[in-house]
Amino acid sequence: MNQEELFEKEPLDIVEGYMCIKCDVFQPPDQFNHMLAGEVKRTCKSCQRGHTKVIKELKKQHPYPGDDHRCDSCGKDLKELGKYGQKRLQTWVLDHCHETLTFRGWVCHKCNTGLGAFNDSLELIRAAERYLEKHYDT
Repeated sequence: MNQEELFEKEPLDIVEGYMCIKCDVFQPPDQFNHMLAGEVKRTCKSCQRGHTKVIKELKKQHPYPGDDHRCDSCGKDLKELGKYGQKRLQTWVLDHCHETLTFRGWVCHKCNTGLGAFNDSLELIRAAERYLEKHYDT
């Protein structure tokens, strides 16, 4: 196979729909958000609206933390987190349980992303910890 063949684009398949990763319902493509890069978000618009509503209600019950707050997960404050000037890292994220829809705390973006990447699974987090310990150079 030559380099030209590697970069030839396959014709796009006509997609009849997607399975929502939250409600497990197969739905037409127009029920999902399509990103500029071509990615299709796999949470349907209905589930996304419900999630937004839950977050809005939890924010009413648990106001944004004050200036002395530290991440409920890693313990860092906004000054430590934003030391390189990244605006997104200089705000708190409301963390909640996706199963019970209950408030857990205000965390930094890095912790929120990490918890989300591990699907809030202690088993996956512990497996990652074992992996890091196995490859940790002292």
